[in-house]
Amino acid sequence: MRSGPATSRFRNNTTAAALALAAAIMLVPANILPVLSTGFSGRDRSDTILSGAADLWHQGSWAVAVIVFTASIVVPVLKLAGLGWLLLGSRRPGFGSPQRLTKLYAVVDFVGRWSMLDVFLAALLTGLVQFGAISSVTPRIGIVAFAAAVVLTVLSTWAFDPRVLWPETP
Repeated sequence: MRSGPATSRFRNNTTAAALALAAAIMLVPANILPVLSTGFSGRDRSDTILSGAADLWHQGSWAVAVIVFTASIVVPVLKLAGLGWLLLGSRRPGFGSPQRLTKLYAVVDFVGRWSMLDVFLAALLTGLVQFGAISSVTPRIGIVAFAAAVVLTVLSTWAFDPRVLWPETP
């Protein structure tokens, strides 16, 4: 088997594709399982990302609901779509302009670093809102799946070699 820069790049992008697929799979439980349970004055409730955003919307916190929905559902899906687009562009010459694909890579890489903010917020709420019988916040398994999806997406971006987007010149 040949070894060299082209083989190494192919291997890296295969790893990137596998990590992106794993992230996509982890987004399913992240969006259907509860991420937080809250208790307030004896009323307990568990929320998924979507039900939490919907509850914020119904309570009149429209801006916060839009931020939660965008940061926790739209951005991860767009990141994975961007990674998919990059992976297709790396396999098919002429799929897109190398300049645009490289800019897309830079955006996906930049946004990926901020995606863990949701997990940090859940951890912060869990630590801050513990007032015994009055109120509590408990993380649930959905937040673990979400964190795994975020980490896998970041790792996929790091494994992707953007040099393959540029045609080789003899």
